[in-house]
Amino acid sequence: MIFAYVAAFATAIFYGVSAVIEDRAAKRVPISGASGKRAAMRVAGSRVYMLGMALSVVAWAASLVALHTLPLFAVQSIAASSIGVVVLITWARTGHAPSNREGVLLVAMGIGLVALAVSAANTHAPHTGSMFRILIWVGVIGVAWAAIRASRVVGNRGSALLGAVSGLSDSGLALCARAIHLHRHHHLRLLTDPLVLALIPFAIIGIVAFAGSLQRGSASIALACQQAVLTVVPSAIGLIVLGDRARHGFIPITIVGFVVSVVAILALTLSSARDFAKPVTENVP
Repeated sequence: MIFAYVAAFATAIFYGVSAVIEDRAAKRVPISGASGKRAAMRVAGSRVYMLGMALSVVAWAASLVALHTLPLFAVQSIAASSIGVVVLITWARTGHAPSNREGVLLVAMGIGLVALAVSAANTHAPHTGSMFRILIWVGVIGVAWAAIRASRVVGNRGSALLGAVSGLSDSGLALCARAIHLHRHHHLRLLTDPLVLALIPFAIIGIVAFAGSLQRGSASIALACQQAVLTVVPSAIGLIVLGDRARHGFIPITIVGFVVSVVAILALTLSSARDFAKPVTENVP
């Protein structure tokens, strides 16, 4: 249980570092044309962005370890606290200390995460049948369609839409990770599991959508929409479908901890807009 929580907080740290790197890489490539799909692909293929994505892969691997025994609502909330890591990195990089408001939000976020850590039950996800796997692939198609439609929108609205699409893609990754039972499969059979195969399109869509989101507007908008969807959607599905639960008698603490942490995370994300670089309008060497 302790190792799972270490993995969950490691997820937040690596995601925070990767977000800073990805944002700086995205701002180096301007949007050309109404859709910007080609520019998003250029960002996703750049070396700096790929470095950030490599750290995201490490973060996802850590979340996979955490999700083996912890419910989605706990792991996703802890992972979303990566915005706190971003604020601290910005402080170290620029010398600008967090404002009083940001300090209060950081404390509130910490209290909410502690409440979730104390109240989350140690439980494995139940075995999922073929219907769950079919619905996962329906989700892949739906997210791909949403990404195409959202890529046609520019400005902060486009940033918000693509950020939400990225959150849906990452939600699919989290659900697959929670539902995969490594010990029940032979290694070769695992490679043909529809849940494992769904990881590939979810990951690709999430990478490209988030790159496009960062290009279009404030990184705080992109991150806020991504983290809101990434925290709430899989947490709800985990509770309803995958048997996630709180410890006996700790349900009120779980609810309060979840609400406090999510509100603090989103408010902290939006308040940190000034700490990110503005989108560029021309190539940066």
